[in-house]
Amino acid sequence: MRKVTAAANDPARNVWLALGLPHAEEHFLKAQLVLRLDRTITRLRLTQAQTALRIGATQPELSKILRGKFSEVSLERLMRFLSALGHRVEIKVGNPRRGRKGEVIVNAPGVNWNPKASYARRAPTRTRP
Repeated sequence: MRKVTAAANDPARNVWLALGLPHAEEHFLKAQLVLRLDRTITRLRLTQAQTALRIGATQPELSKILRGKFSEVSLERLMRFLSALGHRVEIKVGNPRRGRKGEVIVNAPGVNWNPKASYARRAPTRTRP
């Protein structure tokens, strides 16, 4: 049986972890949320200025985030941005597993994030049901 590793903890899927950067898991999770934010803006056909008004940010700040400069933005703030655009954001805490390290996962239905592709404007691969 093949061992499945959470994407955030897999160096093959988490570029920050592969580079040995601190807080690699957090950067990966933020990147997933920014990807979802970008896809939502595109789907809703909003400009950055319109989006910034809805989410309570400035257009330059939003532009910076969408270009990958999100290290100073908290996970909580990114979740609030998604919520302001109509997403339901859930935080689910499962039961602990004996002898195993826990994990943090961002689930976006129908989206499988590809870290080898640019997240800012390239569409991610779709999973098949």
